[in-house]
Amino acid sequence: MGSVPRQFKEVNADDFTRFSKEQPSYVLIEQALNEIGGGGNNGVAFKKEALGAAGWKYGKLISYGAHPQTAAEAFNKVREVLSQTEEREDVLSRLKQ
Repeated sequence: MGSVPRQFKEVNADDFTRFSKEQPSYVLIEQALNEIGGGGNNGVAFKKEALGAAGWKYGKLISYGAHPQTAAEAFNKVREVLSQTEEREDVLSRLKQ
């Protein structure tokens, strides 16, 4: 992408069960991962791979709210990496470290 990496707010476990007018940070992070992955099916596959590399070990049928602490930890790991790079391969390699 070559753009300046985006900054996202920290994700907290209660973000997955709380409703507010403001879009939660994890939703914005998911959107960013989808974009980095190329959108569409490729974007969804990349998002799944990135979150898996960050520690989300549950399938797509399990909501983040079912395991909010694990979800928050995974999203914050992704958030940290996205603050440094948005290059697809670089994101994955940093998440796998």
